[in-house]
Amino acid sequence: MLKLLGKIGLLVCALAAGAVWLVILRLKNVPVPLLVAYGLVLGVFVVAMAWPGVLGRLSTRRRVAAFAGIPAGLGTLGLYLAVVYHVTDLPVLPALAAVACLAWAVAALLRGRRTAGDPGARRTRRAFLLGGAGLVLGVMSGLSVSRVEGRRREVLAGLERQRQAAVRAAGTRKRVADGAVRVFPIHTGDTIVTYGQFYGGLDGWEGLNGYVRTLVDKAQIAVPVHAYLIDHPRHGLLLVDTGVNSEQAWDHDGYYDMTSRLLTERDEYRMTPEQDLRVQLARLGYDAEEISTVFLTHVHDDHAGGLRHLPRATVVMDRRDWEHGVLYPHSFELVKDNLSFPAFDSGPFGPFPAGQDHFGDGSVILLPTPGHSPGHMCVLLRLDTGGVLFMGDTLYTLPHLAVDQVRQMTIGGADTVRQIGAARRIQKMLASDPGVVPLFAHDNTRYQSELVASAFADGTPGEEGLRALRAHMDTVLTPGWRLRPGHAPHFVPPAAGTARGRVEFR
Repeated sequence: MLKLLGKIGLLVCALAAGAVWLVILRLKNVPVPLLVAYGLVLGVFVVAMAWPGVLGRLSTRRRVAAFAGIPAGLGTLGLYLAVVYHVTDLPVLPALAAVACLAWAVAALLRGRRTAGDPGARRTRRAFLLGGAGLVLGVMSGLSVSRVEGRRREVLAGLERQRQAAVRAAGTRKRVADGAVRVFPIHTGDTIVTYGQFYGGLDGWEGLNGYVRTLVDKAQIAVPVHAYLIDHPRHGLLLVDTGVNSEQAWDHDGYYDMTSRLLTERDEYRMTPEQDLRVQLARLGYDAEEISTVFLTHVHDDHAGGLRHLPRATVVMDRRDWEHGVLYPHSFELVKDNLSFPAFDSGPFGPFPAGQDHFGDGSVILLPTPGHSPGHMCVLLRLDTGGVLFMGDTLYTLPHLAVDQVRQMTIGGADTVRQIGAARRIQKMLASDPGVVPLFAHDNTRYQSELVASAFADGTPGEEGLRALRAHMDTVLTPGWRLRPGHAPHFVPPAAGTARGRVEFR
């Protein structure tokens, strides 16, 4: 009975692992018919290894391994090489094979069959061959390390040449120092997401179900990734979020480890050389090394990737995100000793029960808005003529302020409740202070591409620019935070010859 239960347990684990692998392959755009055929081979192999008799009375595990295991193994290797493999895996694969050969050699010595004429000959020969193969593979793994590092250096050198060319291109503006607070939106490229992830939070895209759907749903759109530069006369150069970096976009598989690559797409980000954070800062008349403070709304990599270029900056973020959020250590590698965690002990701020007056002069207020991540926060910047509220990912776009009609994918459970609660506090803040305008990280509407770009073209929107933004908000949203006609998002499938769809507002 225990043996049967053990087999069933192993079967369930193997089938679950196989299902995860099939989902990953679907994420990598492997055709469904191929996945079905491959999945059947895997299933037959796993079941028949536990109960060989299901394939007939003459079946044995050795025959199952030969007729189902070999095709399953070759299929797995072929699919991995086709859709997941990257040159950075080169030292890892022979190293794993070397370990397997050496382990097999030890097993051959311990359990090898003896022949009648020479009891140890077969065992010794097998162990010798396997051990030799293991040593050769181990040497190959060691030698490949330098080749991989050299290839990586070549890629990075090419990226640096493109960046320098973009910096030297015509159009650099002169830095203005007249005592005014300036805010510059910085478009650091685009991220590719599923439409449902971005707009389907009220259509079942929530929690684990929503995450699985992001892996298999191919109704994709491209949305912008924005950071915001603040030139403050008293506090220096500040950034709200940092966007993505060029390595994430142009050398994605080299930037991320194997586990991260399994769960992401190679074209997850796209960026032109001109959109590199350092290039845009230079063309505005600034230097990345001058950035003194980064306010990180949350730790997700499309907001933290640019930290690789800001090793001298103090990074201000909620401790809960650092301890419990989904972060990629490589992006934080150079700033992990420069972190500052606000206490949120400055008392209530409007509808928010707690806030942090970061500089102590009311110029920058940090507001906890958990939900999208454990320690998500928004940043309120006070201007002489009003204020701007940097939303991070609490809400993706202006239409998302109609949170009961348009909602992004949420984590589910208490996190969804917290995120919607934060959204309602933001609604109350904007309603109570008509001089404050929201600035989003991923807005793909004309609010960002036209009105925000125009109002902040020279960094100082003034009272007139802020009024224009609020006036546009009134054309999109009612006072009760409902969408007006003509502003509901709809997915438009990709046209022939294109990979992704787009969003129309009707």
